Amino acid sequence: MRPAKFVLFLFSAASALAQTQLCNPKVITETVVATAQQRYQAGQIAEPPLTDTIDGFAWPDTPLGVIKNDNGSYSFFASDGGSHSRQFWHGHWYGNNKYGSVTRTIGTLDNPLGSVPPVDVTIDPNPDPSVNPYYSSYDYMGGGPVYRVPQGLPGAGNLLLVYHAEINTYTTQSFYSVLGLATSVNGGLSWTDLGEIVRINQAYRADLDGYDIGNPPLVVAGGYFYIYFRDWLANGTTHWGNTITLASVARAPVKDLLATAFSNKPHTVPFQKYYAYAGSGINPWTIEQGLGGYSTDLNPNALFGGELQVAYNSAINRFSMIIDESTVFAYAESTDGLTWTLPTQFFQTQTSTYVMPVGMGDDPRVIGEQFYVFYTLTSPQGWSGNTVNRLTVACQ
Repeated sequence: MRPAKFVLFLFSAASALAQTQLCNPKVITETVVATAQQRYQAGQIAEPPLTDTIDGFAWPDTPLGVIKNDNGSYSFFASDGGSHSRQFWHGHWYGNNKYGSVTRTIGTLDNPLGSVPPVDVTIDPNPDPSVNPYYSSYDYMGGGPVYRVPQGLPGAGNLLLVYHAEINTYTTQSFYSVLGLATSVNGGLSWTDLGEIVRINQAYRADLDGYDIGNPPLVVAGGYFYIYFRDWLANGTTHWGNTITLASVARAPVKDLLATAFSNKPHTVPFQKYYAYAGSGINPWTIEQGLGGYSTDLNPNALFGGELQVAYNSAINRFSMIIDESTVFAYAESTDGLTWTLPTQFFQTQTSTYVMPVGMGDDPRVIGEQFYVFYTLTSPQGWSGNTVNRLTVACQ
């Protein structure tokens, strides 16, 4: 998710959906929660030490994952998009010679960097190489959206993370991106790869248009993990043209996934894309696999398209989707995670990216009548000038 590479956004004509939107978001305040100087200073004390002398501490290069700790502090997870060369530090080897990481900081919702040195580690390959035969092909591998396993489920208290990985498209000097999972059993001090869960319908080629699938969170609904993304439906060419969905979804059973993720041979389970083939009479969740399958566009008439972040909103008992279209943030909602209202704009800014809604209660993954939206505000100077900003948003 390096900013120098191509990022895709789409537009299409709008039409009415039957569902009525209950939350009409309004921005109350905007605050800078991590200045460029604070980011620089955090990079100077990161552990293990930074190895990228060009980009430095390129954080956060993904949306922030946030969990609330028992002592009231917060742990934040995001990628440091700089290069992480192999290095021997304090008796251990770190780094995977790729761009990207899973960086943990401990702070508050007002100061996500805090004062504790960031833990800036990369995702380790799975002990079984067959779990992810593509690991060595990634040039970038990093993530932020994190799920802490509740009590009563396999792996309780441990962390499950969605990562974004990139394979270079050498001819077009860009990348083809995929989504995968990783686990941590020590609070984010190290991560183990579980393998890929979603690839777009268009198969990899070295001469494809660049494609950014984003880095969305897992959303729990009806005993399943849902994950939302934009799918490139293959059209017989190397160009995405007008065959990008505005919102697609894949899912896997929560208990099955956690049981395998935290077993003595950790790996993911297959995700299935939602593909409602008209008149087929077949369960739309059983037709297409997450790795390269076809998918249905859940909101084909939306005016806005970009990075998708979905969270449950307990105030309205619906799912809320925040869409980041680089300079515009839009909002949509759904009762079932499949039928969505047409997105409406609620904020406009300079070029920004890596948006994430964050709740104010005990579970930051659940938002309410008021909630935060964190994002990275990009600077013409590149990473040296970037800030992390926070919107306070209220449902009207």
